[in-house]
Amino acid sequence: SSGINAEYGERQIDTAVAADERYWTQNQAKIRAVTNKVASYEEFEEIVKASHLKPLEKGDRISDMDVFTQPWNVASSKDNYTFTEPAPSDLSTSTLKNLTQFNREWRKGKQPSDRFQLLLSMTEVDVLRVFRAEIGLGLLGEIIEVIQICFCEDQMEKVCELLTALPKCGRFDLSLNFLSHKEKLALKSILDSVSSYLGLEKVAELSTLYQLD
Repeated sequence: SSGINAEYGERQIDTAVAADERYWTQNQAKIRAVTNKVASYEEFEEIVKASHLKPLEKGDRISDMDVFTQPWNVASSKDNYTFTEPAPSDLSTSTLKNLTQFNREWRKGKQPSDRFQLLLSMTEVDVLRVFRAEIGLGLLGEIIEVIQICFCEDQMEKVCELLTALPKCGRFDLSLNFLSHKEKLALKSILDSVSSYLGLEKVAELSTLYQLD
C-alpha cells in the first residue's frame, strides 16, 4: 500500500505543478495582451485561452494530441447554480504566504462555495500578505463573482473587509482593467447590497477605488 500512496502523492504533486505552470503562463499572456492593446475583451479571452499551446514540431500529428477544454470562467458558466452551505475548510490561511499558494488552493475549489469559504477564512492581514505583489490578472473578477453568488447577510462584515482590503493590494489598478462588463455589474450589485452596512459615503469611496463612477 505504501507504493500506491507514494504513486498517488506523486500524481498530486504533478497535478499541482502543472496547474501552477498553467496559471503563470496565462498571467504572462494577459500582461502581453494589455501591453499590445487588444481590440476587444473577446480577443483578450482568446489570447489567454491559447497561451498554453505550443507550436507543432516536425513529425507531430494532431491525432496523437490530447484535447483540453475549459470554460473561461467556471463560476460564471453556471447559469443555474444553487448555493450550498460550504463545508468547514481544513486549510489554515496563515500558511498561505503568496499568490502562488493561494492560487493553488483557489483552483482546488470545485464549487463557488468552496472558494468563498477560502475567502471567508482570510483576514485583511492575510489578503495583504498573499496579494502583496499582485492580485493576479483575471483573479479579481473571479473573486467578485464568487462573492456575488455566495454571500448572504450574516457575512456582510467579512465581505466588506475583503472589498476594503483588495484595493490596497499590488497592481490593483491593472487588475481592474481585466474586469468584464458582467463582473463590473456583479461588483455594483455587491456594493448595493452592503450599502446599508457600510453607509453611502463608504460605498461611494469604494466605487471610486473600483473605478465604477
